[in-house]
Amino acid sequence: MRRSDRIAWWAFGIGIVAILGGVQAVGMLDDPAPPQSPSPASVDQFCPPEPVGKARSDTYFNRIAEPYRGKGPHAVSLRFADADTGDYSEGLPARWEANETGVKPKPQLVACAYQDTAGSRETRVCEYVPESTARLYSQLAGSTRPKNTTKISLMKASYLFEIYEAKTAKPLGRFQIPGDHACPKTVKLDDRALIGQAPDAVELHNALRPYAERTLN
Repeated sequence: MRRSDRIAWWAFGIGIVAILGGVQAVGMLDDPAPPQSPSPASVDQFCPPEPVGKARSDTYFNRIAEPYRGKGPHAVSLRFADADTGDYSEGLPARWEANETGVKPKPQLVACAYQDTAGSRETRVCEYVPESTARLYSQLAGSTRPKNTTKISLMKASYLFEIYEAKTAKPLGRFQIPGDHACPKTVKLDDRALIGQAPDAVELHNALRPYAERTLN
């Protein structure tokens, strides 16, 4: 083989190697990125639809919550599962209130509230007047009765509370709370003619105290 032919074959071989190396490099550059972990579910999906269900452990609580341990108070997230009642404005004592944005105090406990089927017994009639916020009504106070009042029947109800560790969704206990005889301070009517009693705040705080104030190892 002539020297010029050998040079041509060497050049051809080097070219093939370069092309194959380039193809391999492009293939490496085109490799898909490793799959990312799915985003956590909303904390609104933490509580099971029914009190006998299992709480979800893959919600945002898993990322932001603190383990349920150490000395109290332990921050509590109070969540109502489709309660047909007025807005629960009593809330929790300030020392128990959790911040669900990840800022302290981070939740350690979740209290899932389930309204028992509201009874057919009317306990009283509540009167409300509209506020500036659309469809939000405030309890009527005083003796004056304006023309645009709305009357709502307050029905007897009670609540079952399921308590969970926020970070792991581990069930910790349950208790039942009677309804409050007072009219809810505010209510979103949504064309309803009746509402169930809200949970009695004093009874709820007393039942939550052993969970929120206890000391754990």
